[in-house]
Amino acid sequence: MDQKQSSNKAVGTGLPPRKAIPSFWNRMEDNNVFLHLGENPYAPTNAVRKAIEDAARHANRYPDTNCGMLREVIAEYVGYSVKPENVIVGNGSDELIDLAVVSFIRQGQCAAVFNPTFFVYSFAAKRHGRPTLSLSQTKDFEIPDISTIHEDEWQNTALMFIANPNNPTGTLTARERLLEWIGKAPGIVVIDECYFEYSGATLVDSIFEYDNLIVFRSLSKSFGLSGLRLGYAVANEQLIDTMARYALTFPVNVIAQAAGIAAIGDLPAYQERIDELKRSRDAMRGELIQLGFEIPESHTNFILAFPPVSMQKINLSQTLAEQGILVSDQSSAPGIERPAIRIAVGTPEENQRLIACLKETAHRTSVNA
Repeated sequence: MDQKQSSNKAVGTGLPPRKAIPSFWNRMEDNNVFLHLGENPYAPTNAVRKAIEDAARHANRYPDTNCGMLREVIAEYVGYSVKPENVIVGNGSDELIDLAVVSFIRQGQCAAVFNPTFFVYSFAAKRHGRPTLSLSQTKDFEIPDISTIHEDEWQNTALMFIANPNNPTGTLTARERLLEWIGKAPGIVVIDECYFEYSGATLVDSIFEYDNLIVFRSLSKSFGLSGLRLGYAVANEQLIDTMARYALTFPVNVIAQAAGIAAIGDLPAYQERIDELKRSRDAMRGELIQLGFEIPESHTNFILAFPPVSMQKINLSQTLAEQGILVSDQSSAPGIERPAIRIAVGTPEENQRLIACLKETAHRTSVNA
């Protein structure tokens, strides 16, 4: 088979081609404001930077394949009698999502998601040739009552993903409703608590009661380690053992492991930052509501903003990008499908720049309406 034929066969997988997206490492301009990827705007603390520097001195050595010390630290941090055997660590939550698909969905079975939600759930299933059952959230962007779904609709569901708080809406579903779904689900249920430190809501305390429950968390958002890719899952030992058998030999590098241990050890410093970001989030939401935006209450470090009618005739994310402010356009996301942008909370200076730009845009569009 020649090179051209081989390339065409790869295109036939049905997966979209990989494209670069603007980021800190792939920036358009030096003064860009990056509010489109949900990142923590603050650099690692001094304690974490020192741990990274120390680990880098031994980068010639392979990492601990089981992340033993990091799992011990995570287990203690999580609490609820969780032991290291109840924890698996991955190269970000994305790898754990992929690992769950590989570990638990067999031929003829599917994954289930509640749209709008994190796109990687469906993408991971598609990557491995598994279909996705798309269920709808309520008008308030919560998981619906289980009585609204006929059992025959989801009887082949081997794996269900529920983000709580949800991405991209920032909304939170009540604990009792989540437990109802977990109790009646025919397969594994992943509750993705990537933004736990912002919401304070968790089901980790239920992993020993429900043998089909896995909780995902991340050190990207709250602990500002997005660039090192570090996520973890918590579940009973049997589920963790199953995932571990499908995991890569060295899933997490030495620097990420050291940084994770140091970050959790520096929790008071990170808690101050989290509290500051929550205050900034609420202040930003209030200012945008005054400008006519519709914004669900957020339990994360971002907000989902539906622009007023006067702004719906323009591409708002593009307008902001032209001013060097990057936000995430969610207008075509399944379950949203109307003008909407997701905005991460930045530094006070970045937030002020965003608000000023939106105020100017609101004035301009209202005059031209």
